[in-house]
Amino acid sequence: MSERQRMIRLYAGVFCFFFILLFSFHLPELSWGAEFKVDLSIDEISDANPYFNYPVGILVDDDGNSVFISDWANNRVVILDLAGKLKKILTGYEGPVGLALDKKNKRLFITEQKANRIKIINSITFSSLGDFKPEGVILKEPRGIWFQPDGKLYVVDTGNSRAFVFDQNGKTLLTFGKEGMGDGEFYYPRGISVDDDGRMWVVDTLHHAIQVFDGSGKFLFRFGKEGNGQGDFNRPRYIFIQDDQVLISDYRNNRVKVYTLKGELAEIIGEGSSTLFANPEGIWIDAQGILWVADAGGNRIQKINMNFLLNRKAYLDSLLSEDKIDEFLKEAGTLSPEKRKEPDISRMFFEVYRKKGEIESMILEAENLWMNDAGKKEDWSQVLGELYYQKAMVSRQGKSGQDVQDILRKAIQYGYKKAYFPLIWTSFLLLGGSNVLILLFTVLLAVLLIIFFRIRSKRFKRW
Repeated sequence: MSERQRMIRLYAGVFCFFFILLFSFHLPELSWGAEFKVDLSIDEISDANPYFNYPVGILVDDDGNSVFISDWANNRVVILDLAGKLKKILTGYEGPVGLALDKKNKRLFITEQKANRIKIINSITFSSLGDFKPEGVILKEPRGIWFQPDGKLYVVDTGNSRAFVFDQNGKTLLTFGKEGMGDGEFYYPRGISVDDDGRMWVVDTLHHAIQVFDGSGKFLFRFGKEGNGQGDFNRPRYIFIQDDQVLISDYRNNRVKVYTLKGELAEIIGEGSSTLFANPEGIWIDAQGILWVADAGGNRIQKINMNFLLNRKAYLDSLLSEDKIDEFLKEAGTLSPEKRKEPDISRMFFEVYRKKGEIESMILEAENLWMNDAGKKEDWSQVLGELYYQKAMVSRQGKSGQDVQDILRKAIQYGYKKAYFPLIWTSFLLLGGSNVLILLFTVLLAVLLIIFFRIRSKRFKRW
């Protein structure tokens, strides 16, 4: 090898080294969403048997200041207050799992996986109210359970890969699902929840998917597949729906995922973290926006403040009041198109663009508000007129006279009368400008004629 070739290889090696070094410092880290922190972790209670052993279900009764936890491997239900202090321990259960609350009648339903039954207790006194007895139905390893205020009880019959809807007396109103691979078919389903439109969401655990049905049991859509990517699941467990947020515990991926009501991924809690969750199961959100997680693999209960995600308007408003414009735009960028058009949200965007001095964006928001903010339609009409006038004045330097004329017409359309004179002026200029002299001559001639006729009339009066 010649000296020249050795030098070329040396320079090439040095170049590659610095190239790799440069990109190792500048390649961005991929991450999802916001940073979540555990506000409180409960792994021990004041009891002779102080430790949880694979807690599965969790439910918060805000009115009763109670947190119910099905401590599966200990065959008991642990009841804490909202601060995490022990209130009561109920023993004698056989694999307690799912929990559902009938607030009106103060009843708590508890599915017992090992006993193939559903127990009922008083949610205030914690006394037993006996068994819930579905007519003509034998359950096999029931897991997920959900109670609607209209009196319907939804139960996932996990061992039989199907789901039921019962009335309060145990009469079967609906049965849907069976074991299989197709749409509307399950394989060891667990969680169930119902949204405000009465649609039923079922966690199809061993298909690593979520299936959604209408109130009559008709299949609507599904999402998810096995894997550890952002859109994947690995044996998902339970589901909780609040307003337009759908939370799902992604068991083996050690995370909780947040979706929209259309099945679109909105946020991941615990992504890339080794401290938040270890095989999460049951999930619940209380009235204060706190996410409670039965972290089964960690034998603990985790509390995470979700208020900024669930009460998005209040959080965005706080960012706006603190002039955190970039952070506001980042967070608001995850809103659904429907949520984005709501007047409260649109007004915030208008204020953001006003602070940034972006007239075009302000006009877009004001037009949306003019159409959707019914109580303030006239106010937004006035705002739009002023904005279009400002846009026309700015545009005179760079746009054609025709464009400026169109913008001024928009200002007049929304009732901004000051735009009439510049519109007339622009129109004359578009005619070549010479018409201005004709106009002045015409006005002067008209004035002279008026003077002439007045003088003449006075002379006739003298005669």
